[in-house]
Amino acid sequence: MTGPLDEEKRTVTGEAKALLFGFPPSRVEVRIRPRAPGWRATRAAQMLGIFLVITPIAALVPPHAPWGIGALITGLLLARKRWSERFTLEWVAGLCPKCGEEFEVKPGRLKEPHPLSCDTCHHQSSLKIGPELLGETQL
Repeated sequence: MTGPLDEEKRTVTGEAKALLFGFPPSRVEVRIRPRAPGWRATRAAQMLGIFLVITPIAALVPPHAPWGIGALITGLLLARKRWSERFTLEWVAGLCPKCGEEFEVKPGRLKEPHPLSCDTCHHQSSLKIGPELLGETQL
């Protein structure tokens, strides 16, 4: 049974540009997944909940305060990272603007601008996605 929140229906595939200063932009294909506020809130709450359980356990190890505070701050930072994940970049298929080799990008949170590292020439391009792929709202 598939509903309106079916994961495959929620992915968006389209064209974007890989920008590198001093070189003409190259066209790349991207697949992104918009993340609903409910998904983001659930993942943020899970991360925070995990670290709220870890914090008192970590505080048992001497010196007590730094470990407890560190665990709590880590939980807050990771929860904030999950909350800010409005789009997930699933894959990128395209060529480096400098050397023409294929990009290898790990799936993860889409940043603005999103870095595209080339393993061949070791230059870092920026991924520019148009508003037509991201919908009405920008990052």
